[in-house]
Amino acid sequence: MDHHHCAHENSIPNKMSGGTVIEDPGIPLVNRANGKYFKYVEDDANLTTTTGDGSILNREDSKFYSISYRLSRRKHLFQRRLYCVNLELALTIISIIVMLVETELFVAGLIDKTSAASIILKLIISGTTVILWVLVIAYHATGIQIHMTDNGWEDWRLAVTFPWTYLKIFTELVVCTIHPIPGNILVQTHGIDGQSKMVSLDAIFSILMLGRLYIVGRFMVVHSKLLTDTSTQSLGALNKVKINTAFVFKALMSSMPGTMLISIMVAILFIDSWAMRTCEVYYHPENDTSSFLNSMWLISITFLTIGYGDMYPSTYCGRVVSVVSGLMGVGTTALLVAVLASKLEQSRAEKYVHNFVSRVQLDKARKAAASDVIKQALKLWKMRTISDDNERRVRIHGKLLKAIHAMKDAKNDKESIGESAVGLIEINKSVSEIYDYTEKMKEEQSDLKDKVSVIENKLFQMDGKLDALVSSILNK
Repeated sequence: MDHHHCAHENSIPNKMSGGTVIEDPGIPLVNRANGKYFKYVEDDANLTTTTGDGSILNREDSKFYSISYRLSRRKHLFQRRLYCVNLELALTIISIIVMLVETELFVAGLIDKTSAASIILKLIISGTTVILWVLVIAYHATGIQIHMTDNGWEDWRLAVTFPWTYLKIFTELVVCTIHPIPGNILVQTHGIDGQSKMVSLDAIFSILMLGRLYIVGRFMVVHSKLLTDTSTQSLGALNKVKINTAFVFKALMSSMPGTMLISIMVAILFIDSWAMRTCEVYYHPENDTSSFLNSMWLISITFLTIGYGDMYPSTYCGRVVSVVSGLMGVGTTALLVAVLASKLEQSRAEKYVHNFVSRVQLDKARKAAASDVIKQALKLWKMRTISDDNERRVRIHGKLLKAIHAMKDAKNDKESIGESAVGLIEINKSVSEIYDYTEKMKEEQSDLKDKVSVIENKLFQMDGKLDALVSSILNK
């Protein structure tokens, strides 16, 4: 009997007072019951929960298994999203490489737009585009499921924000759709010189296809430890901070600003140079800007907002690329200035050392100026009886005034250094000291009040005794 009673107690989860379930450290929280997850059906009549295998659990056990199921499902969804992003990046790289090969072969004159090689390469791009569509939809569907799991929702419509979620998915699908289609679509365009020419739309489609490179940023974000670390996610949830792309970008800019800026600038240089060269070579193959090196030079001076004027784009497409490069250059330059300003700023310890040395030097300068004041004043006092040497007296008087001004300037500079050294830490320290001093004064006032009360009681006692003494004397 005792044996069965002990076995029954061991089968029940440990509990504390108040109904709190304590997890058995020997049982894993995730993938419990050999990886089988239970479907919970609440019964309001008996407050029990039915699992998938027909067993009955009480409500506290269902809470435990529900948390285990949600954590395991969340981990599985994160792995699925990671897998989708990896495939998206692979397809993006393959499609862009195939597009570059097709474009370079056409520019070199080895193939034309109606040849079998060009059509086969474009069909490969179209095939990867269709698969990329499916992966993009799967990525967003997985993100919605993660949001539902985190909040315990059962309806997917609760995790969708109308119309922004749909607009985001639609925009991403449009960006991933643009690519050079099989065949040769010609349109009539006009150059900046007024000449009209039939040009293939593959130039525009190839340049816009580079927009798929945003998946590289998504790949970096998804593989970042800030997004995959459970502790970071927990801290972010407790502090109401969203661990998203913006958070990861700010963290990378704080931890490795130089690497990030150099990578961004190099990527912009090569991408815009290739786009400029593609725009120009389709319309004017004989122009200087049709060379990749010349395009890099044009993009460089545009990116740095220099613009020597020795080269300029001869197509409207090239002008658009130049404008985009200039805007990117302005933004990147602003980031570079901010990073340099933060790196050149002294740390708190360096500021203290610099201010201390400056104060010592100003003290020495003030003492030297004070000694000069005394010396020049003594010289003037000695010359009070000499009336014929006015020139020397004026010169000494000028030195005296100069020494006085130097002494005042040293004093003012020292005071200004003291004011500039005050920061948030010093203010916090001063506020803490004032608070402690105020609390101490309150305690002293309370003690003083108690002492006054004791003295008052003793005075009342003395008054009563004196009254009794006077009464006894009068009665005698």
